[in-house]
Amino acid sequence: MKNKSLIISILFVFIGIVAVAQQHNEQVTVEGSYRPQIKRSERLTKTPETPVNEFNIPNYKAEAKDFNYSYNMDVEPMSAVPYKADYGVEGKNNFLKAGIGTRLSPVFLFRHYSDLSNNMSIGVGVKHYSSWLNLKDYKKSSFMNNAFNVMTINKFRSGQLRSFADYKYDMYHLRAYNDIENPNGRNINSLNFGAKWLASGSSYRNLYSEIGGDYRATWIVGGTQEHQLNANAHLAYSDNWINHEKVDDLQTFAADVELNYNDVYQSQLLLAINPYFTMNGEFYHVHVGARLDLKTGDNVSLYPDVRGSVFILDNMLEFYAKLGGRSKINTFADIVAKNPFVTTNFSSFGEFGYEKTKFSFQGGVKAKITNNIDAHLGVHYRTVKNSVYFVPDRDFYVAYEGDETIYHLNAFNIIFQDCDLTTILADVRLKTLNKLNLAAEFAFNISNFHNPDLTQNPELAVMYGKPWYRPRYTFTLRGDYQLDETWKFNAALKYLGNRWMLTPDYEVIDVKRAIDVQCGVDYQVMEDLAAFAEIHNLYHQKYQLYYNYPSLGFEIYAGIKYRF
Repeated sequence: MKNKSLIISILFVFIGIVAVAQQHNEQVTVEGSYRPQIKRSERLTKTPETPVNEFNIPNYKAEAKDFNYSYNMDVEPMSAVPYKADYGVEGKNNFLKAGIGTRLSPVFLFRHYSDLSNNMSIGVGVKHYSSWLNLKDYKKSSFMNNAFNVMTINKFRSGQLRSFADYKYDMYHLRAYNDIENPNGRNINSLNFGAKWLASGSSYRNLYSEIGGDYRATWIVGGTQEHQLNANAHLAYSDNWINHEKVDDLQTFAADVELNYNDVYQSQLLLAINPYFTMNGEFYHVHVGARLDLKTGDNVSLYPDVRGSVFILDNMLEFYAKLGGRSKINTFADIVAKNPFVTTNFSSFGEFGYEKTKFSFQGGVKAKITNNIDAHLGVHYRTVKNSVYFVPDRDFYVAYEGDETIYHLNAFNIIFQDCDLTTILADVRLKTLNKLNLAAEFAFNISNFHNPDLTQNPELAVMYGKPWYRPRYTFTLRGDYQLDETWKFNAALKYLGNRWMLTPDYEVIDVKRAIDVQCGVDYQVMEDLAAFAEIHNLYHQKYQLYYNYPSLGFEIYAGIKYRF
């Protein structure tokens, strides 16, 4: 508790210092200023100007995600997963959200962005979520999620330099098989910092470049430690060689280069080179290239990189197709982000290896049904080697200094499976007169595994051949309604289809379907001050995404949101 109080005190002191030093830039505190960053080489402009504000889109991570309906509402997937603090967050760059749940669960989100001078900007983000009451599945204050992010932008005549640093500290409680209370939490730390240079102008008749790099460390206290070094570059040159009359029909030669180094007990290195050519017309877009992956301890891999779109009916209908593939390093950071209850020591693996998507095809159609309704129907097929799945670790025992008890804890190990995956996707979005916004999304997954013959080892064979913890299908419905200038209502529903879990006794369980309903309301007290209330898991369904770690169930949150 003392550590928690100290952390919260430090955050408030820092926020106070930042607020005093703030210089507002009214141009960047406009609603809707968050947009995905687009590479300058992809901006089709004949008269590029030195960017003034386009690069001032904050990208520090404690911010509201870009979402058409000015909020991002996701379901709480399991106990102790970070609270979705950006639910109900509107798109201003300076924002404070503070509240508390019925389990004395404090929620805090702070986001700040401003110009310190004409040539330098700063962004700061802070998140905190925890619970101070005893829960059925967790001891008192045994989980806590914290995030701190800072970024700066320095402007020069020839371009801009983005620098950033992110730190996350999460604490979880692992349950014991024998129901003995485990007195210690698990501490997961992640530190990431780096920089990126973005040249001024565009690629039109000029060589445009973006160059960046970062370092990431992820570690469990007393367990696995991982170090990553990443570098990337984007080069492009554009002109209208084919059709000189149409100034917007540009053709671009470009190349993306990525270098990833990873060290967990052993080292891995991946170099990816991706040259490509793109061209755009009034009713089409074409992207043709190839990706070359060079890996330590493995063969060289070459993948196609081909994409195309055709627009018909005055751009009301788009048919698209993509063909590709890639390799990536299976990192401990990715694994612990998906499942924080994994074992602390992976030394027996030596290295996590590479996940290789040997073949990937995507195709579908996007339609603008009316000015207010967009729809999409698509399919994604890929052949994947070394995909990560979670199974129980039956032999995970820990002992603590000064404690004679040896604890047998419920943790997870990983296995690698080769599989063919097919996903059918459908979504519809509706927006009407800034009053009602709705989005419905559906995904259906089909898995076909290609694993080695394990008939001589039945106990080991049962661990393979199932898409552990991955739902067969998901359905999400979410929306908001602006009643008037004072009241705004939000709601979301997520339905998970059947999933398979493996018990510590190697029994396969077909988990029952899960439904999670959330709803919320905002009341505008003043122009930039609102009170909010949220209900999570309305039907109090204690569904599990990982065996023996059920969701928190019903909880009410209330607090304030302030934009400045």
